[in-house]
Amino acid sequence: MPTADAVDASGQAVSAPVPRRGGRLRTAAVLVWPTLRATRIAPLLAAGIVGVAIVTPPAVTGSVLPPDHHLTLLRLVMAFVGLGVTFALDDPAKPIAETLPVPAWLGALVRAVPTAVVGGACWAAALLVTRAGPETASLPYADLTREAVTVAAVAFLAAAVGWRRSPRGVGSPLAAPMLLLAITVVALPPASVALLVGVGDGWDAAHDRWMYLLAGTLLAIAGVLTVRRSPGRG
Repeated sequence: MPTADAVDASGQAVSAPVPRRGGRLRTAAVLVWPTLRATRIAPLLAAGIVGVAIVTPPAVTGSVLPPDHHLTLLRLVMAFVGLGVTFALDDPAKPIAETLPVPAWLGALVRAVPTAVVGGACWAAALLVTRAGPETASLPYADLTREAVTVAAVAFLAAAVGWRRSPRGVGSPLAAPMLLLAITVVALPPASVALLVGVGDGWDAAHDRWMYLLAGTLLAIAGVLTVRRSPGRG
């Protein structure tokens, strides 16, 4: 059987047999269910529930808030859901796995599926609650969803970096502060290049920048998950 570089649990390249394509696909299929079961969804679900609770009082009490106040509440929901996403790649089994029979990006992709489903459901619930309130039908929900997807992608990138950097495979203690730092940085730019803008304050231009940020984040995720460390580098 031919050999090639595989990836060990710390992301280092090691020499290992390369299974035939059919065997590789069977191995990947066998690993799907255990990987799904190991994905940490509880923190994301808890964060989503907190997020929905944030937007509930105006809808329940019938309070009429300015549009920018609703934007602030929904952006808080994004932050909480993002914090939940930072737990998605935590894998305490990493130290005992000498080599991975499938690429690291495949396991991350499997974990991304339930994370996206639960995170999307939490966000959709927050939008439904917000729309139930008075005078909220005209809010730019599509653009806000673009922001939410970008925040979730940045959180997943932080989770991937944390997973790579953690010998124990538990990257959330690093990923969560990274996300909070990123959110703080996003709030700092001047109005001419700001991302967190109010309705009418250069909204369209800001959301073009959100798209650029999302594209760059997705490329960074692909790079983090596919790059291989050379032997001897920590």
